[in-house]
Amino acid sequence: MAMAPGYAVQEIEPGQCLQLRRDVLWPQLELAQCRLQGDEQARHFGICVEGVVVSCLSLFEMGDGIYQLRKFATHAGFRNQGLGSALLAHAIAHVQAAGARGMVLNARLSALPFYRRHGFVRHGRAWRKSGVDFVEMRLQAW
Repeated sequence: MAMAPGYAVQEIEPGQCLQLRRDVLWPQLELAQCRLQGDEQARHFGICVEGVVVSCLSLFEMGDGIYQLRKFATHAGFRNQGLGSALLAHAIAHVQAAGARGMVLNARLSALPFYRRHGFVRHGRAWRKSGVDFVEMRLQAW
């Protein structure tokens, strides 16, 4: 699915991710609790509409040429418009250009088909955290 016209991926500051992280991933937390250790060193990308981040993700360099994608979130009103796919494609291109060997992420089981469409493969067994089932996925397609 193509991304709706008029939207563009841009690099954003860590603080710009917090509201969306909280709204989508952790509605029970205070905004300040949505900061991650290492946020200041990570790269953050988002898609904004009228100055508001509606889709975002964060890339953490893990060493040895591996990047971890974390806290990927899209506002419910902007899903199924291709924003997430565009954002993920941008992140993959970014780590490839940086000379990475691969990318890892912890996916909700419900998101496996989405990540598979982008070349990620499941690695290991699923686990449950805070009532949500996750599995590690890896991309080493280049």
